[in-house]
Amino acid sequence: QSSTILSSNKMEAANDNATAETQPGVVVIPRSVEFVDARKVSYARTESTVSCSSSASSSCSDGAESSTDSIDAYFEEAYIQKVNERAKKENEKLNLNLGLPVDLTELTRRDVNTAELSVVKRAIRVPVRIMLHILHRFLSLVENPLFKFWSRRVPLKFRQQLTFVAWTIYLPIHKALIGRRSGLHPSVSLEYHALTSMMWWGRLFPITIKRIRMALSQLHVCHPCWAYKDFIKPASTDNKHLTKRSNGEKHGISGHVIEVYHQMQTKLTPTGFRESVRNGKHDEMIVTGHYIQQSSHPSEKVILWIYGGAFLAGDSTGNLGIAEKVGLMSGGRDCFIPNYRLIPEAHLDDALFDVTLAYEYLLYERGIRPENVTLLGVSSGGGLVTLLMQALVEARLKNESYVELPAGGVLIGPFVDYCTPKGSMDAYIKHDLIVNQSVFDEGIPYLEVVLGCHKNRVEASPIYRSFIGLPPLCICVSEHEVVYDQAMILAQRAKNQGVDVTVGTWKYMCHIFPFFAPFVPEGREGLEFICGWLKEH
Repeated sequence: QSSTILSSNKMEAANDNATAETQPGVVVIPRSVEFVDARKVSYARTESTVSCSSSASSSCSDGAESSTDSIDAYFEEAYIQKVNERAKKENEKLNLNLGLPVDLTELTRRDVNTAELSVVKRAIRVPVRIMLHILHRFLSLVENPLFKFWSRRVPLKFRQQLTFVAWTIYLPIHKALIGRRSGLHPSVSLEYHALTSMMWWGRLFPITIKRIRMALSQLHVCHPCWAYKDFIKPASTDNKHLTKRSNGEKHGISGHVIEVYHQMQTKLTPTGFRESVRNGKHDEMIVTGHYIQQSSHPSEKVILWIYGGAFLAGDSTGNLGIAEKVGLMSGGRDCFIPNYRLIPEAHLDDALFDVTLAYEYLLYERGIRPENVTLLGVSSGGGLVTLLMQALVEARLKNESYVELPAGGVLIGPFVDYCTPKGSMDAYIKHDLIVNQSVFDEGIPYLEVVLGCHKNRVEASPIYRSFIGLPPLCICVSEHEVVYDQAMILAQRAKNQGVDVTVGTWKYMCHIFPFFAPFVPEGREGLEFICGWLKEH
């Protein structure tokens, strides 16, 4: 099965029947456990669900929470060694490096022990690294004008058409020549094999913050309306739908786009790790972003969309296409995509401040009831969504604020652990198409720079904070993406603290694979899983 769901009562039975000795945070699931296809699951609010792999050797992170449970258990040497070994063994089962007999990253990366390389590899490594360095320097000089020309001079519609024409030509060629030999496993779709062959090479080239920001600002190029014609039913002809041409066409969407620039007078919910911050400076109290209105009248239910980018990149414009489609597929919901400050120019506190202010803007400026707001976070945005809900609950417990909680939260590949990488976060960069070695080398060091010591990083990580009182959560994650371990720990800790949790997992996919819905069927399944949950919450 491409995706699996394990209900909470089955999880408890699996825990009772597990014969293998487990470390804190790991549950070994026996092969006899019955699984249910995520595409056919009933989204009941009364039953928590947590997903695990169906193989006997696979493990699901279980952060058993009790009065005596300590977060320190996740940093014990025995536990770290166990999760690292599990991830390493899983890698050994996969078809790495596009199925090539050599690991090409050994020829390009600086952290390779050259003494272990053969004479031939050492001889080839020097000229390869020199060529990549020259190319890197050359692109550093020309990438700014090229990107400005591409994003400002080339019409969005032409960029979208060019992208999909290229894919239409490339896909049958790849099917004929390479087929199923390049992906992590032969069972994934031919489309995903083709996507792997195309995106794998990025790990060989140096990645900078500027390049990450350039790439994420162009996400809407991959999500034109016509790419979803098989996903979304045509709009009905009643007067609820837009009858006049909207301004969304220039953004590649069918809805109406409202550019938000609003000065808030107060921020009710205290946030922050360095200090409890309620209000900020005058310019910090401004909410900016894009509000997508799907029909002639604002919808009753709204999605607050928090984009990802490892806190280093991302913007509201680039997420317009995919956000609109999720809104349409979940019952015609409007979407608000706020901008938030990024590191290293700002602090993680500042990002949380902006996201919290955006939530209060929906409630108190647009008049949307909190039970009609669902938060959706992508990657690092999933971390901000979790931190926001935790901040709302904490403020209510301390009688510092009584801002109502949203209806729930959707976390797509949530990046929620900001401590030293371990397990899947450390091992799966070898094959993840989004968070590869180059992206990892550029992004992870900033967390230590911004957050500082280990204690601060633990305090800032939503995975290690309290989940008591949080609304229902839906997590969509791949068993072979970098954040898999931390997503499973979050799910288990939240479930143990009384939160209704639904998790859908897919095998052999990369980070945030639902974003590739126009190209690969697994991405479409992930998107339909998310939207199915949204319809019920």
